[in-house]
Amino acid sequence: MLQNMYGVEMEVPTGKLPGFYAQVIHKIGDQVPLFDRDGQLMIVESEDHLRTLVSILETHGMAGEQFELLLLPSDAIPDDIHDYGFISMSEHAFLYTDRIATFSLDATAGTEANQWAALQQMKEHIIHSLPDVANGTLHLIDKNQVELMEGIARAYAVRLNWELT
Repeated sequence: MLQNMYGVEMEVPTGKLPGFYAQVIHKIGDQVPLFDRDGQLMIVESEDHLRTLVSILETHGMAGEQFELLLLPSDAIPDDIHDYGFISMSEHAFLYTDRIATFSLDATAGTEANQWAALQQMKEHIIHSLPDVANGTLHLIDKNQVELMEGIARAYAVRLNWELT
């Protein structure tokens, strides 16, 4: 399913010798298992690795913006991924968590007909849907659409389970 990841943008200072950059990259490689990269964005799998990476970059004056990311399954890449994330150098698809929200329909609330009708109205706002064994289908939407989805759910007397808002 979706996996939480963390990214740090590396800012390369001007006026440094070419070996400086290589030295920092080597130090990072020795201390932090990088999951992936995308240009100057370095991606790690845990908050512990993020703290170590940021510490190394701060020591060298190279720490830039930090991002919380979601790694998508390789077979679940939305058509408009570049509006909400990116595809890395290693062909992994990531979404920025501050741009999306995820929900599933609560199977215990509302009739089957109302759930179907609500989902039909919601579909035009859903970025992508992923089957989730535990919770039914997980739907990804633009974070700005949370209130709209809640309004549709109320109108059809169904309930949404939010994973990420």
